[in-house]
Amino acid sequence: MNETAFVAKNEDNWKALEDFNNRLAKYGGIKKAGTEEVREFARLFRLAGFNLAYAKTHYPTGTTVTYLNRLVGISHNFFYVRERGSFSEIKEYFFHTLPGVVRETYRYWVAAMAVFAFGLMFAGFYVAGDTTRLGEIMPAGMAAGFTPGETPTLGEGIEHWDGSFMSAFFITNNTTVAFNAFAWGLLAGIGSLFILFYNGLIVGGLFGFFHAEGADLLVAYSLVLPHGIIELGAIFLAGGGGLMMGKGILLPGEFTRRHSLVFHAKTAVKLIPLIVIMLVIAAFIEGFFTPLPISPWLKIIFAAFTGIVMIAYFLKGAFTTR
Repeated sequence: MNETAFVAKNEDNWKALEDFNNRLAKYGGIKKAGTEEVREFARLFRLAGFNLAYAKTHYPTGTTVTYLNRLVGISHNFFYVRERGSFSEIKEYFFHTLPGVVRETYRYWVAAMAVFAFGLMFAGFYVAGDTTRLGEIMPAGMAAGFTPGETPTLGEGIEHWDGSFMSAFFITNNTTVAFNAFAWGLLAGIGSLFILFYNGLIVGGLFGFFHAEGADLLVAYSLVLPHGIIELGAIFLAGGGGLMMGKGILLPGEFTRRHSLVFHAKTAVKLIPLIVIMLVIAAFIEGFFTPLPISPWLKIIFAAFTGIVMIAYFLKGAFTTR
C-alpha cells in the first residue's frame, strides 16, 4: 500500500483523534471526559500508535510520520500524564476515594463495632455489679489506680499535662491497638476479634467502675468522648480491615485461599491512610483539648461535633457519584 492510499484509509480516525485532543484541551484533561468518550479516545489513540509504527517502517521519510508523531504525542500527554499532587487530585482522594472505601467495607467495620460493643456492655455490667472485678479485666498496672469503695477523682493533676508529650504517647499507643486489630486479621480474623473484644472490655469495665463508685460521670465522659469518638472510629476501621482479611482466609469462595487473601487485603489496606489520619487527630485532641480547663459540657458538645463530622464524611461515600 502506497502512502497516499494509507492516509486515505486512516485519515478519518486521525481527524477524530484530533477532535478528541481539542475537546480534552477544553476540558482541562481526560478526567472530565465521560466514560464512553474515554473508551473511544483510547481506541483511536491505540490505532494511531499502530499507524505510526507502520508508517515509520514503510514511509520513514514521508510527511505522514511527522504528522502522526505530533498527533500521538499530544494524545499521549492526555492519556498518561497526570498532574500529581494537584489540589483537585488531593481533594478527589480525600473527599471521594477514601469515603468510597469506607462505604465498600461497611459490613466489616460495623461487625468490628458490634464486637467491641459486646465486650463493653459485658464488662460494664460485670464490673458495676462488683467493682473488685475490675482487676480481672484490666491490666494490673492500669487497675491499680482505681480503688473499690473510693469515689474516683477525675482530672486530678491535669493542669500539669504536657500536651506534646501526651499526643506523641497517644499516637503510639492508639496506633499499636489499631495495627494489632488490623494485622491480627491474618490469624483467620480471630486475632482481630480478640483485640476488639478485649478493648471493649477495658472501656466497659472502666465506665462500669465509674458508675458504681459514684464518679462525676459528666467529667468522666468529657475526658473520653472528645477524642474517643474519632479514635474508636479508627479502631473499628482497622478491625474491619482485619476481619476482611480473615474472611479471605476462611471463606475463599471460588478462589484459592492465597488469592482470596490477597484480594481482600488489597481492599483492606486502602483504609490505612484514613485510619492513620484519624488516630493523629484523636491524639492531638487528647493531648491538647482534653486538659483544657473549660466546662465539661463544652467538651461533650465538641465530642458530638466530631461524631457528626465523622459520620457525614463516611456517608459521603454512599451518596457521592463521579
